Amino acid sequence: MRRISRVLPLLIASAALFAAACGAVSGSSSTATPTTVPPTPTPETPDLTIFRGFIYPIKGACLPDSDKLMPNAPREYRGGVHEGVDFYDYDNCTKIGKGTAIVAAKDGVVVRADHDYHALTQAELSAAEKRISEGQANDPDILDLFRGRQVWIDHGKGIVTRYAHTSDVAASIHVGDTVKQGDVIAFVGDSGTPESITNPGTEEHPHFELRTGDTFLGKSLPPAEVRAIYQRLFTPLSTP
Repeated sequence: MRRISRVLPLLIASAALFAAACGAVSGSSSTATPTTVPPTPTPETPDLTIFRGFIYPIKGACLPDSDKLMPNAPREYRGGVHEGVDFYDYDNCTKIGKGTAIVAAKDGVVVRADHDYHALTQAELSAAEKRISEGQANDPDILDLFRGRQVWIDHGKGIVTRYAHTSDVAASIHVGDTVKQGDVIAFVGDSGTPESITNPGTEEHPHFELRTGDTFLGKSLPPAEVRAIYQRLFTPLSTP
């Protein structure tokens, strides 16, 4: 008890000295010093690799020379625009024909695999043409009809690649499967094209589409910019 009585005055004195020191620093005003607002956090560095490091869906392929086979090219038969890249044998760096293997452009998860697809019929084509004449050319189901048998792969970050007009889907590919870049997922055909009915065998090619969010990569951009974007898309990550 005696020890406490000795220490207590020392504590009181120390508190008084501390209060005096604080008053000397902050001035004689009793107004509290405003709290400093923390700086806005620096945004994370954008991930510039999102649209790089993909490979062509056909081994040995390259972008076509013709802008008519690239995104935004007019598609008169359905009154709309092209939303992807067409890889034809006559405008490419490699041979492409019915049955040529189509590969995954990047690692991902299969979210669509049309094993049970039925071929486009004349009745479906006629009904679609009627709707197109009525201004429904860009309705999602019309676009989907003309893509034919498809495989879709989700790569994360809002990116999905679509592989269309296939003749068949690889037997090992199913919804929910994880695929690696370069895995065979389907085979070239002409499914969904009007020519598959009117002139079979003349439109055999893969249609490759990259969806980013609710739209396609390169939408509404001029041809030169679209080509530059897709050249970068298919550039290896190791390339500066």
